[in-house]
Amino acid sequence: MSFITLSNAQRIIFKTDLKDANFNGVVYKKNIYFLGKHEIKNLLAIQEFFKNPELFFNEYYKPVEVKKDTKQYIFEGKAPSYHNTADCERLCSDYINFELPEEIKEKGTAVIEEFRIWFKQNRYLMDDPQVFIMRMQLRWGITRSLNEIKMENSGIVEVENLTLVEIEQKIDELISKAGVLYYENSKSNAILKRFNRFTFLAEREGPLDNNDTGYSDEEVKELLKSYDTIIKQPIKKLLINYYRIKLNPTLKIEQKILEQLGFKSCSKCCN
Repeated sequence: MSFITLSNAQRIIFKTDLKDANFNGVVYKKNIYFLGKHEIKNLLAIQEFFKNPELFFNEYYKPVEVKKDTKQYIFEGKAPSYHNTADCERLCSDYINFELPEEIKEKGTAVIEEFRIWFKQNRYLMDDPQVFIMRMQLRWGITRSLNEIKMENSGIVEVENLTLVEIEQKIDELISKAGVLYYENSKSNAILKRFNRFTFLAEREGPLDNNDTGYSDEEVKELLKSYDTIIKQPIKKLLINYYRIKLNPTLKIEQKILEQLGFKSCSKCCN
């Protein structure tokens, strides 16, 4: 068995065409009235994947596409990795990347690749930023540090300190909070009554269809963005972890399946 991060498990679902798929089951023991049909289908798909990865792969999956290299960052265009041990440092480490300097990007692909190779060979010098910048100045004429991008790793045990009961309590609290926001005032009631299942519309450009709330599109979108951030995103994250703990706590998946899904072996723990 091999291991993957929670974010890569979700990536498999989101790279799958679920248009004609039918899943049995319920999202949660209580009705979560503000989830849309697409959100419910994705959550049920995640349940199925955690429950039986091989069956999900054989019946529903479409290949993972390797990310396109945008020539914007040091590390790009690589396939996701699987790991042989649950305690691999790369499985548990945060995501770190660096923006390519403009002076490098404007020189084209060949120089970008040369700079990437140089960076990997000299990255150890970043423990002393002044030494790294000095070396970079000598080689490339760049006298400032690189912009770092860091994101917390989703890991395989993102909520390891929470029991199923504690996760349920948090989910129930968010459902109650959603009810409070729904009836908070006439504005939120009108907007959420019409659009609480369609918060994705807040990200779309142009006018909203069938906006009969009595409030402007801008007001509607602003409230939907807030509602999505405060209620919907957190509850979906909790639900996914809830499924994981119940169905596949360590996200163990057969190696052959992961390779067919477009994953590569971790160079740290698989060699």
